[in-house]
Amino acid sequence: MISLFMFCFAVFLQNQPVEVQEPSQEWTRKTSTQNNVSIELVSRRYEAEGKPDVWLVGVAHVANATFYEEVTSLLDGMEIVLYESVRPTGSRPPGGSTDEERIASTTLSMEFVADIAKRCTEETGDIPESIEDVITHALLIDSRLASFVEDASVGAWGRPYAMQVNRERDLMSIWCFGSDGKLGGEGSAKDIVIRRNILIPEILPTDDEDKGIQAEMADALGLEFQLDALSYEKPNWFCSDLTIGEVEQKLEERGADSEILKAITGEAFTAKIASGMMKLIPMLDMLAGGSVKETARLLMIEILTTPDVEKMMDGVEPELAKVIIDDRNTEVLADIAATIEIVEDVSSIGVLYGAGHMKDLAERMNELFGYVSVEERWMVAMSVNPDNSLLDQADMKRMRFMLRFQMYKADKEKRKLEPSGEGD
Repeated sequence: MISLFMFCFAVFLQNQPVEVQEPSQEWTRKTSTQNNVSIELVSRRYEAEGKPDVWLVGVAHVANATFYEEVTSLLDGMEIVLYESVRPTGSRPPGGSTDEERIASTTLSMEFVADIAKRCTEETGDIPESIEDVITHALLIDSRLASFVEDASVGAWGRPYAMQVNRERDLMSIWCFGSDGKLGGEGSAKDIVIRRNILIPEILPTDDEDKGIQAEMADALGLEFQLDALSYEKPNWFCSDLTIGEVEQKLEERGADSEILKAITGEAFTAKIASGMMKLIPMLDMLAGGSVKETARLLMIEILTTPDVEKMMDGVEPELAKVIIDDRNTEVLADIAATIEIVEDVSSIGVLYGAGHMKDLAERMNELFGYVSVEERWMVAMSVNPDNSLLDQADMKRMRFMLRFQMYKADKEKRKLEPSGEGD
């Protein structure tokens, strides 16, 4: 019955009108040998006359350790690296064209620095005594945080914040002396003070607490987590992304559901369920002699490398996709433009972003700056021996058919909603 249905389905597809499209470059691919199935990601170098080379370096959030070693080796040759990371609200350098804007952005950044200083105390058991200490302590928590604190720790009037710790009252204060740089004052010269209560907990959190879904997935599958494997604290690495507040604002402006942020940050109930499931994999894997982990890897590879897998995302509201891909890519393109215009004698720029962003980035780089692809390097992100999984060849065939059939249905529904063009 299944074979007859698949035959009829194949005949049906052959009789559908074929839409001729220009060939597009792929950013992920599956490679197979007798005892190995892998997913590979590509990095491409782009050239444009009179401009620095730009490498678009496709990255996965979880992958083999060797993958991140290859990525690091490639990026070490770049003079500037722009990386993906939705920034915390308040982590941008304060600024503004009016006194009100300068006061608001400075206050927001001071709140961010104070929150990180408090977090450093609670997670390291050591109270930072200065902004420099906060930057150093932040490196121990997340290598990106140090650069965020450094960006945010200078007020809109160009002066660093002052910090004071009162151990007797368990109180930490961060000061900005306003536009005049002096104690006291009114209006824009008025001091801004942000305070946080600090207390070193009796039991410090362990490395296993609050890891996040992606880090837990990496542990469960025996892989590396991107944020642990790459060195974001390097002085020539710069975050090129929106802040959480900016993402929320754009989602609201486009009428998209902002609840997606809870899923990303692990706050949503479904994310907590997923986190619990990740914790079960090592135990199940031990009981099954290692086959559960291999099966999970194999499923990930098959799903991520299914042809036209993006069609499976047609159910995602377009407004959300605009923010997650288009708006964040716009931030990267603006930073590339600023680097080309402002920074002298730069010969290479690396853009470290998820592979899903790269098609749009490449097309817009060509339209805006005239960049064309001249070189590519494929790297193995994840691999598995299918013989060690719980799925046999028949299972894999059924799964591939199911995925293709779901994409066909999604494409059919999409065509129903598109204007027919009749009566124009």
